[in-house]
Amino acid sequence: MLGFGKELTDYWQSFIRLIYPANCVLCRIPLRLEETYLCVTCTQKIEPLKAPTCVRCARPMAPFGRQRSTCNSCRSDRPYYDRGFALLSYQEPVSTLFHQIKFQNKVWLLRIFLDCIQRHPNSYEFKNYEMIIPVPLDSRRARERGFNQALIIAKMLKRTDKKNTPPIVPLLRKVKKTLPQSQLRREERLNNLAGAFTIRKQRGIRGKQILLVDDIFTTGSTINECTKVLKEAGADRVDFFTIARSHLS
Repeated sequence: MLGFGKELTDYWQSFIRLIYPANCVLCRIPLRLEETYLCVTCTQKIEPLKAPTCVRCARPMAPFGRQRSTCNSCRSDRPYYDRGFALLSYQEPVSTLFHQIKFQNKVWLLRIFLDCIQRHPNSYEFKNYEMIIPVPLDSRRARERGFNQALIIAKMLKRTDKKNTPPIVPLLRKVKKTLPQSQLRREERLNNLAGAFTIRKQRGIRGKQILLVDDIFTTGSTINECTKVLKEAGADRVDFFTIARSHLS
């Protein structure tokens, strides 16, 4: 009976697709019945980060020469976060997908990355953390956009392992509107984010192991500032998880 129900659903979805054809959100060619949002060709262009990567910031590192676990930038700058995980390289077509998600309000396109999360090697173990904290938007941007992509990604993570995934706790609050970090020089980035984040309630953070979640690691300044605030409140360890990682930093 259950098999018949699934078969009926598949037939119905195929019928709807025939009546209302869907196109690839990137190249606009008609999708096949088994494709969702992206055609096979565009899907194959999504490039995962290749090992080895820096264990601290997830920056791709040269696979030859002297092998180190951390990159030169992390050894010299000593960021506040302890470890980082990222799945994809932030380049085409991933950058276009995120532009559509954030600036064309196509939040449903985040589902494209759910499969990437589920297929990713289980290098991040949720049982090591006591809470997941999404990076917040400032109140004005949150109203304009209508969603926080970091919170949605945190919920996607929770879907992959409901048993072991810790609770999502939106403890951080962004109290200052900031300029895009990628458009600023190093010193400007630090000044841009100074005092931008606060904690809603400091009780319960001391001694905790926290996984900070965002959509893209571009310069790392946002993740670093959030981590600084959490550690000043007493967090013992803060790692981060992002879908994509830029090669800019």
